[in-house]
Parts: sequence; structure tokens; C-alpha cells
Amino acid sequence: MTYMLPIAMILAASLSVLPNDPYYSEQWNLQSRGPFKSADGKGTVRGGDHAHVQEAWQLLLDNKKGARVSDLGKSVRMAIIDDGFDIKHEDLKNKVAAYKNFGGPVIEGNLFSQTPKDVHGTMVTGIAAAQTDNGVGIAGACPGCELVLARISSENFAPGRGEDYFQEVFDWVMKQDVDIINCSWGPDDDASREFFARLIEKLASEGRGGKGIILVAAVGNDGKDIQSDVLASQPSVIAVGGSNSLGQRLTFSRHGEALDLLAPIAGGEGKIGAYIDRIWTTDNFLAPPCLTEGVKPTTGCSDQAGLTPTSPMAGGDGWMGKYSYRFSHTSAAAPLVSGVVGLILTANPSLTAREVESILHESADKIEPGAARYDSEGFSPTHGYGRVNAARAVELALVK
Repeated sequence: MTYMLPIAMILAASLSVLPNDPYYSEQWNLQSRGPFKSADGKGTVRGGDHAHVQEAWQLLLDNKKGARVSDLGKSVRMAIIDDGFDIKHEDLKNKVAAYKNFGGPVIEGNLFSQTPKDVHGTMVTGIAAAQTDNGVGIAGACPGCELVLARISSENFAPGRGEDYFQEVFDWVMKQDVDIINCSWGPDDDASREFFARLIEKLASEGRGGKGIILVAAVGNDGKDIQSDVLASQPSVIAVGGSNSLGQRLTFSRHGEALDLLAPIAGGEGKIGAYIDRIWTTDNFLAPPCLTEGVKPTTGCSDQAGLTPTSPMAGGDGWMGKYSYRFSHTSAAAPLVSGVVGLILTANPSLTAREVESILHESADKIEPGAARYDSEGFSPTHGYGRVNAARAVELALVK
């Protein structure tokens, strides 16, 4: 049997896994090594209300699943279906195995447009699988996972052709032999629940040699029942909502019987008024110049931002440049769980999609038990099975 320390000892241990990415110490959603000042200086991150990703890395290294942190997940291929991606980003470019544009026009040689809003895919991807321990930027939850990027746009298909469009996208993704698909978006009314049920059944029956592709989806941010989302509410989808740095469910996160997990995505304010920042990730924001002669610089502009900013945090408001510390909402929750799935498959690649789902449920932290009112099976319609715990999930995967 594989030898491991008991999980309580792992979680309390002084860990040897310390990636050299300069913003890693700010990534409170992955780990916490004690109090430290948040990026905007408004508060101090503290406590253990994170996803225990660093401990999961340590477990995998101790069990010889990689020689270095950056190796973990190299046998796993993750697809991100989203809007614009900066495939030349310093923290992503070496991870991209395949990409395709299913959206509108893009910058030549890249996978995003000139519009400032075409950045969501880059931000989602960094959380899941940014290159790690490479001396720049941030760490991704699954450091070695290969990336397959599919850029989509609701403007690229005619009314009534939504199902044809999504079928084309998912068919291409499946042909790339992916293990995981992340969808930090919800489809509009142009695709039916029955369509996505058939599509997901195909992922389950044909993907990964019959073991099933794991599809992770964000639940949405309007506080309503998840059932209205015809993709995230599918039974075989891992539907992910959001919690904060104080171990509380965020009320804007959707709820319902289809909810699987929460993941840490945003700061919280307790009785003592502690402010905790949102999530660090990769960025390709295109900002307008703000040093025009005779014009006073304003928030939202930076001469240093753009494709090759001279300052990684240009602008000073957390948005401009190569990296952002302002990403949040359930779009940031799903890729963290996708990264954890990559670690689970690194621990045990023979697991089926259903077994991965079961491990995620069983290993989750039961936060806010009073408010959640978990049932005898450990489920709550507001909290799912709890907050994702990567270390416990990897431990279970190693002994399966």
C-alpha cells in the first residue's frame, strides 16, 4: 500500500513545497502560511479557509508522483472553454498543447480580441493551471496540466444554431483527448437541457477511454436556483459555487440540489472588519493610454498595460498588466476545482469520472454546519458537499 502521513499531520506540517513564483504568497485560495498583508494593503489574510492545494502537492511529491512541483499533472490534459485567451502570456504559453478560435476576430497570432472584456479565459486559465515554480507570476492549482483552449463567443452563431455551435466546440475538445473540461460560463436559451444531457452522456461514455471526462462548471452569480442553468445543473457535471476567506458561503452564489462544491474566491468582512483580497491570476487586459498631454490620468488606464506591459501590475488598481488580484465570483471557483481534479488524476489516473466526483464530495470541508444544515449524506442545497479540500481528495485518490 502507498505510504502516507495521516492527513491531519500533512495539514499541520511545515511543508517543503514552496514555489518560487513571486505572487504565490498572495494566493490565499491555495494555501496559507500564516498572516500576510493583502495586495492592496487593506487587511491581512489569515486562517485555514483555503483549498489546501499546497498540501496536496506535498502528498503527491511524497508519493513520487513527480520530481518537482512543476511536474504534477503533466499526464493530465485540461480543456478550458471560454472567451479570450492570451496564449503568449509568460505564465501560460509553455502549457498550451492545442487551441482553436470558435469566436470572432482576434489579435494576429493570439486568441483574444482588442476589446478589454475579452480577458475572462486568460483569468480562468491561470487559476487552474498557470506554469508553476518558474520564477514569474503565480502558481496554478495543477502545475503541470497541459492546456487545450477553445475560445467561444455568443456573437459567433446565428439565432437557432446554438446547439450546432456548442456541438462543434465540444466535438473538437473531445478529439484533443482531454481529461477535464472547465466551463466558467452558462449557456443562453439557445441550447436545451436535453441537448446538454446528450452531450454530457457522450463525454461520460466515450471520454478517457470510457472512464469519462470530468466537466466542471461555475454555477452563476445571481443567487438563484442552479436548476435554471441547463449545463451546470446536469447530474454528471461538477457544479461549483463560491465561499470566502472566512469560511462562509457567498450569498450571490447559486444554490440548489445540483450544487456539488464551494471553492474560495473572495474576501470576507468579519466583526473586526478584516478585509481580504480576491483572487490572483493571469491577465491580458488592454487598457487605454492615460498620459495624453494635458489629460489627467484616471483609474482604468495605463500606458504600461497591454500585450507586453513593462510593469506586471501596471495601473495600481489590481486590473492592469500581466496579472490581476481582482478576479472573483464563481468563474474563479470552477477552475480551482478543475485544478484539484487534475491533482486527483495525477494521484490515480485510473479513476472514473463518477469516482472523481465521489472523492470530491467525500473530502470536502463541511463549512458553516449550522447555516448549511448538511443532511445524513453530507449534502446541503446551499453549500453542496462543502468546500473543496485538495489534500484530502488526493489522499483518497492515492488509496483507491
